[in-house]
Amino acid sequence: MVDRVLCLKCRLVFDIDPAVSCSIDRKIHCTSCNSTDIAEAPPWAPLGSGANIFEGNTWEYECQQCCHKFEMPIPKSPSEANSRRCPLCNGEHLHLLTQIGALPLYCG
Repeated sequence: MVDRVLCLKCRLVFDIDPAVSCSIDRKIHCTSCNSTDIAEAPPWAPLGSGANIFEGNTWEYECQQCCHKFEMPIPKSPSEANSRRCPLCNGEHLHLLTQIGALPLYCG
């Protein structure tokens, strides 16, 4: 089992061995920028992304049925993302306008 972490300086997502993260006298360093400003990342965060997928609190969508553009909070899971609907027409065909990088946000 590994822990997924996010560097708050360069936004790199990487895994660490839990034995290392539990060590009291050892600080965790980012594998890219060597920063110790590290936070726990959600398990769905793409490894090695470096993309600023955690910037801001909302994503912008466009409904493909009524062309309404709107913002919603960043989903916390794939099931939450898949259940999203347009607040105007209740359409389920949404296009994500927020750029999150080339890697998929969710795996599996």
